[in-house]
Amino acid sequence: MSEIENLSVTASDGATLGYFRRGQGPGLVITHGSIATKEQWLLASESLAEHFTVYVYDRRGRGDTGDSEHYSINREVADIGTMLAVAGSGSHLLGHSYGALCSLEYSLQHGLDGGTHIAYEPPLAVQGTVAGERLAGYVELVEKGDLDGALAYALVNFVRVPSEAIPSIRETPIWDSSVPLTPTWVRELREIDALGMDISRYAPITDPTHLIAGTATSSFLAQSVHDLADTIARATSTDIEGADHFAHLANPSGFSRVVIDAITAHAES
Repeated sequence: MSEIENLSVTASDGATLGYFRRGQGPGLVITHGSIATKEQWLLASESLAEHFTVYVYDRRGRGDTGDSEHYSINREVADIGTMLAVAGSGSHLLGHSYGALCSLEYSLQHGLDGGTHIAYEPPLAVQGTVAGERLAGYVELVEKGDLDGALAYALVNFVRVPSEAIPSIRETPIWDSSVPLTPTWVRELREIDALGMDISRYAPITDPTHLIAGTATSSFLAQSVHDLADTIARATSTDIEGADHFAHLANPSGFSRVVIDAITAHAES
């Protein structure tokens, strides 16, 4: 098992970005999803660290990372730039869920310096707005302090998990770690909806891009991946059989193998 180093770097606006580093080889920066922290990637990073120097950081307002008075997805894009500078030239970038929207924005606005971009189930508005009018109900639960209820509401209404699956999800380690972070999802959902429904905006991306979906995930997340694969010229994709939105937790070694194979294939193409 590779050693984990807990480190920090100063972002462009002066905030502290906390991250861990492990492994050896080319750099791989991982941008986690909503209601999560860098710790969610500890298991997958163990396998990835056999091939890469892995950098997993806490996004804004959680874990070991500070926040800013004014939030936008462009703040996240700037933080990705900071982490890629730490990882060094030629580093790869992996984004999950909302983190994948952030990494797509980075790729669109700046491009990678020779690395491959991996996007795992970005929540695009391919079947209508992701939050829309339903966001008001979520905000109400958060403001009332019913964070447990807010998480259940969000999974059903935004991630579109079947309501009958909520009791079993409550029994997983994800639940207790996610509940305190539910307030941070409000601003991210607003940013998702602000992106609009026209995914042709990603057509100018020139980075080698690999898109990942699970066959057991929500239909709009799978469609997001498949529509992007048709939109981005240098995109390839993988559907992981039986996987949902959390394959990196349910099968970390299997998920990591998809990432490793995708980066290797793009490097050889």
